[in-house]
Amino acid sequence: MRGSVKKRGTWGYVVDIGRDPFTGKRKQKTQDGFKRQKDAQAALNKVLNEIDVQGYIEPSKEIFSSFIESWFTSHYEKRIKETTAANIQSLINKHLIRENPFADKPLSKITTEDIDAFYNLKIDEEYSSSYIRKMHQILNQAFNQAVKWKRIKYNPVIDADPPAVTKEEMKIWSYDEINTFLEHCKGERHHLTFLLAIYTGLRRGEILGLKWSDIDLVNKMIRVQRSLAYIPKKGYILTSTKTRKSNRIVPISDMVVNELVKYRKQQEIWKEQLSEQYLDEDLVICTETGSKQDPRNVLRALKRLITTSNVTHIRFHDFRHTHASILISKGVDVVKVSKRLGHANAKITLETYAHLVPDEGNDLADVFEKALEKIS
Repeated sequence: MRGSVKKRGTWGYVVDIGRDPFTGKRKQKTQDGFKRQKDAQAALNKVLNEIDVQGYIEPSKEIFSSFIESWFTSHYEKRIKETTAANIQSLINKHLIRENPFADKPLSKITTEDIDAFYNLKIDEEYSSSYIRKMHQILNQAFNQAVKWKRIKYNPVIDADPPAVTKEEMKIWSYDEINTFLEHCKGERHHLTFLLAIYTGLRRGEILGLKWSDIDLVNKMIRVQRSLAYIPKKGYILTSTKTRKSNRIVPISDMVVNELVKYRKQQEIWKEQLSEQYLDEDLVICTETGSKQDPRNVLRALKRLITTSNVTHIRFHDFRHTHASILISKGVDVVKVSKRLGHANAKITLETYAHLVPDEGNDLADVFEKALEKIS
């Protein structure tokens, strides 16, 4: 018999729920304390129905913080890039463990209402909608795995309501601002860093990860195949690029080639001056001793030079926006721009810069009509 109702002072039930997958021992679920036999029978029927549908799942008593930490280290971390794992771990530790109202609540007791209250808390703390959506993504993956591992019956995140992503206003420089800034930077340590960002659209990490072996000065092109990233307890390391499409060849102009040649000559002087003390990692952008350049120093220099050159304050990533915006406004095909930027697909590029695509005017109807006339 899979289940039975028994009188034990009050009514209760006992039901077979299978065998332990590790020990092979028989497992039973019992519950007492029902005043009436029919109540005990109704509860038994509910359990039996669960077994018929999906197998009985014993609600996990493990607290959420313990589960998500274990899920990350034993499962999720092994399936993502090292740089991504470092960022996700930081998010989990801060927001899903230390600053989470349901962190110490049993996994099986967490409700959709708890999840929504968590999102509301983060909204009140003025975190960006995109960052809260990232928390939502991690929670959903963790609870989905808990369902697969039969720790809980359902994923409470599915019905939760995270905020819609609101895009930050894009800031780009005018031609005058670009020229003013670069002229102001001449002779500065990071002139080439900023020039490459503006003239190639490369990401900051991609520029700081460039090696001279990646640059073909004769054929005027840069091969992007690595990025500088920070890993906790390891410091700054060279790692693979953001996505498969990020590995790409970026053509460069004669002016950029000339600037690279001049900069390389300066590096040769540093090498001669420091001799054996120079750490040659073949990096294009590096310190005067040849070591990896700390991105924070680049950002400090950018902030200072923007202020002293009196141009619009922008982020380093806005160099990339400026580069793409100029190309698209000049009628360069979006697919070509997408390839140059290393976007995963052209849809991302179009969604970001659609408002800059030149208006073809009212002649599109005539173009279509003439095309049909040629066919007929």
